[in-house]
Amino acid sequence: MKTIAVLTDFTQRAEHAARYALHLAKKIKANILLYNAFLVPSDTPMVAQVAWPLVDYNEIKNDTEKALKALAKKFEAELKEDHFPGTFLPGISYQCDEGSIANNIADLEEDGSIALLVLATHGSDEISAFMFGNNTRQVISSANIPLLIVPENTPIAEIDKIAFATDITYTDVEYIKSLAKLAEKVGAEITITNVNPDNPLDSEQNAAVRLFMDDIEHDVDYKKIVYKSIPNSNVRKGLEWLIENIKFDMLVMVHRKSTMFELLFRPSMTKKMADRVEIPLLVYPYPTVATPLI
Repeated sequence: MKTIAVLTDFTQRAEHAARYALHLAKKIKANILLYNAFLVPSDTPMVAQVAWPLVDYNEIKNDTEKALKALAKKFEAELKEDHFPGTFLPGISYQCDEGSIANNIADLEEDGSIALLVLATHGSDEISAFMFGNNTRQVISSANIPLLIVPENTPIAEIDKIAFATDITYTDVEYIKSLAKLAEKVGAEITITNVNPDNPLDSEQNAAVRLFMDDIEHDVDYKKIVYKSIPNSNVRKGLEWLIENIKFDMLVMVHRKSTMFELLFRPSMTKKMADRVEIPLLVYPYPTVATPLI
């Protein structure tokens, strides 16, 4: 059975992301792994050569495991309270490791049952926005399985409309095929969307779109898929307009790593959207095509 790994830091926003993951897990029949990566202060350098006080590794690990166990019991009680006989009840486990979340992602992914990572977005204050926002971007870069980023104010509700942002690249058909399996389990419609400055599309663009949608119709066994072109010269603004005006429940993007210059100085469109989007953002890694939740 597949597992959804929830990356938690024990904050309220992380608890909310976990509850969103639990709601999804019940729909797609997956278990939950609560995961925390902890740092040992004595291993963390400080500026001006000020030393951290020595803290026992085992003490921190034991405290973290106790916190994870308490959180798991809390969610188990909530699940049982809302459980209807005959419906799926996700199992909840927990795990912690020393180090940053981004550095531990590879080891976590070695568990072949984990199909999806779930992470909360940063809070509204400037400090958490800097610290947790940067953490989110690092996880986006590190993950080789799909990552679901959940904003702190996301309603825990049914997923009816999913937007898949594409630049009309043939390789996206494989991702849409994967996404369709999730959409089918939750009963959602997928809107394939492309932001383009030209409206109406010229003949060459029209031909590319028709070929792309023909490939989807031929290769993707799911009927609730439509296409929408968004006229805008700015991709980010076009996607923000789409989310604000059509009220999607989830945005899906493929994170394609750019050139070294762009990696150093220009955050990817996926990372920009992760900082701003107000609905859950499902990020597929590239070139790895991992099929979530089946």
